[in-house]
Amino acid sequence: MKAKAAAGRPREFDPETFLDTALDCFWQNGYQATSMADLKKASGLASASIYKLYADKRAIYLAALQRYIDKGIFRTVTRRAEISPEIALREMLEFVARLSSAPAGEKGCFTIAAASELLPGDDEVKAKVSSKFNYIINELESILLRGQQQRVFRQDENARVMAQSIFMMIEGMRIYGKLQPEMKDLRQCNDFIVRTVLVNIPDGTGNSAVRASA
Repeated sequence: MKAKAAAGRPREFDPETFLDTALDCFWQNGYQATSMADLKKASGLASASIYKLYADKRAIYLAALQRYIDKGIFRTVTRRAEISPEIALREMLEFVARLSSAPAGEKGCFTIAAASELLPGDDEVKAKVSSKFNYIINELESILLRGQQQRVFRQDENARVMAQSIFMMIEGMRIYGKLQPEMKDLRQCNDFIVRTVLVNIPDGTGNSAVRASA
């Protein structure tokens, strides 16, 4: 009698790979419409492997959301402290424009998707979304404050208010990205944003002119 063939080795569980797969599922279908069966099918993992780390679908969703936020924060860490405030602001806006332009922009922002689907009413999601949004606002405020100190940016407005205003335009850009706008249009809008915070320098005719970009 032939010996029974040995069963194939189970797929190795890599938490980061699984979270990336789960994130894609939640991002595409939303939290409510994604089931544990969907996550198992997409990842190719058995329930036992998943439940070793995550108690339920909600725990997976929160971990995937945090992974998305952490990746976003990591990507925004640049050499901003070593470059001029204007260039730092332009680079930050350019980065968002690239995320929002066709074809990648159609996917939108997962943080916004989470807020749209689960807020108000979910305090844990609210805390994570708030931490991401506040991080971006703080980054913008830091750039604007440095620009004000160097007399590059206007000083007649509060840096925090300007940062919050630019942030709201940035997040609107991520939503607009679902329509797959042209990159040139986003760049023109970004240039307008920068011009609104640059110091106006007298042009010698009694008028004011925004100084040339760095």
